[in-house]
Amino acid sequence: MERDVATSAPLAYEERGSGPAIVLVHGHPFDRAMWVGQLDSLSDAFRVVAPDLPGYGESTPRGETITPRGLADAVVELMDAIEVDRATVVGLSLGGLVAMELGLGSPERVSGLVLTATTAAPLTPEEAETRRSTAAQLERDGMFDHALEMAGRLFGPAARRDPQLVLDVLGTMLTTSPAGASAALRGRAERPAYDRLLRDLRVPVLVVAGDADSFSTAEVTAQLVASLPDPEVLILPGVGHLPNLEAPDRFDAAVRAFVTAHR
Repeated sequence: MERDVATSAPLAYEERGSGPAIVLVHGHPFDRAMWVGQLDSLSDAFRVVAPDLPGYGESTPRGETITPRGLADAVVELMDAIEVDRATVVGLSLGGLVAMELGLGSPERVSGLVLTATTAAPLTPEEAETRRSTAAQLERDGMFDHALEMAGRLFGPAARRDPQLVLDVLGTMLTTSPAGASAALRGRAERPAYDRLLRDLRVPVLVVAGDADSFSTAEVTAQLVASLPDPEVLILPGVGHLPNLEAPDRFDAAVRAFVTAHR
């Protein structure tokens, strides 16, 4: 089953397949297009839903600041609207923070979490200021400089040799709404101390990261793993910040096995 964007839904989204539900939550500054491979490959056995978070893709922004909790609330609203009672939530980078919020705040809606290329590191004053100043820059100058700066750090060594992958990702970043991206950046400047909160998480978790990720480094990933009660861990060699795009076969197989084990 595939649905086009529904005007009555709280978020723009795509859906394919039937069976146990998987909700795919994109990172910043991306949209649901980053999950097209997973929508194809996992929908043979699962109901796969990929929303655009508020302010990204075809979803409208929700104010000048939206926290990861606010983004998670929007995902729950979508799950209600399309009658998804429980799902495995797969979140990448910013989407990983949204997934954590769902696991912490709405555990009855979550069968498991796949935390991909993300962090539980405490927010520092320096990071908060950087998030806010970047938000102001995007509103003033648009996405061009921000997208180019990020693109230089996103990919592992193999992906850097794939021009089409790089162009597709860069195109998505350049067309992201500066207002939506800025609102989420300001919200991340207010994020809670996940490293402490995750100790009380009571849903199964798989942590996925690449060993060539310059954002979610080995140190960042180790801190995330140490914050969780009993996570499964998959480290993908030669992969950067986008494991689902850089190593789709290995990523999809890991998600499939995790969902099947905890369905």
